[in-house]
Amino acid sequence: MSIYVEDYPSSVESVKMFLNGLSTSLANRLKFFEFGTSCPPSTNAALATALNTFLRSQSGLVELKLPFYEIQDPSTVSEVCQASLQLRAFCAEVHSITKDMFREVLGTLAMRSASLQCVRLIWPTIRSTEGPIRLTDMDPVLQLSAIEDIRLWLGCGLELEVRDIQQMGQAWNGLTSLILLPEGPGIPLPRLVTLAQWLPLLQQLAAHFDCSEHIPSADDVPSRFGSLHRLTLLDVELEDWQMPLMAELLVVVCGPKVEVRFTRVYSLDPGTFLDDLRLWEVGSEDRELRDRMDAFHRVYRAMKRME
Repeated sequence: MSIYVEDYPSSVESVKMFLNGLSTSLANRLKFFEFGTSCPPSTNAALATALNTFLRSQSGLVELKLPFYEIQDPSTVSEVCQASLQLRAFCAEVHSITKDMFREVLGTLAMRSASLQCVRLIWPTIRSTEGPIRLTDMDPVLQLSAIEDIRLWLGCGLELEVRDIQQMGQAWNGLTSLILLPEGPGIPLPRLVTLAQWLPLLQQLAAHFDCSEHIPSADDVPSRFGSLHRLTLLDVELEDWQMPLMAELLVVVCGPKVEVRFTRVYSLDPGTFLDDLRLWEVGSEDRELRDRMDAFHRVYRAMKRME
């Protein structure tokens, strides 16, 4: 059985009564639960007790999505992970927590590493004094050995080194979908080449890349994605002189048939980011970039026939 509730009426008491009623009438019967409320975020703490009680009553839950509810206490994550032993998908926004608390959330999710296939998290705020986040700050996520789909929307910069991506590839050998959306200048574009090397099974990739400095040449690509069919460039702007360089890079590292979209972050909301399909449908394809990619592919194909 599944229940989908979006934009529930704004009365806090009515939402609490609704959740308490579900805890009694549908105890241990739900497999899929998606919940959102139009209550202001300041009331989410008041709803936490009712939501946690509901989650404790659902030992058979395999998918939990909270697109319009901000988790402000890591205990909510703990409740669902302790009660739902076969949890396969967890999608939510965690709000007003520190870097250490975010690591705690990831550590709690790692309790279900044998079953979790999908983790999508929005973490919109961070104390400015804590600076950017690194993989070492999130290393419990590497314990998710069965993961196939990861999305992280971070309210801070992300420092992603080559060795970090190597660890990701070694830990997530079944990963097919990855979205990384940090604040700031973004992930250095050469990391796209590293992702292809260590996560070759990716079919969908979206990221905020920094294209302001170095665009790798075809000679810098040791390996390519094997089955990537969607690439979304989040908040990426290309100068005219960068277009041919980017087109050649994408043909070599992603393949000529990959669908490349450009999407502005302001067009995203939590519901879109956490949804299975909607994020991949926003934005648009750049016609000039596509034409250049097609032209480069024709050149490469002609050169191979001459070899």
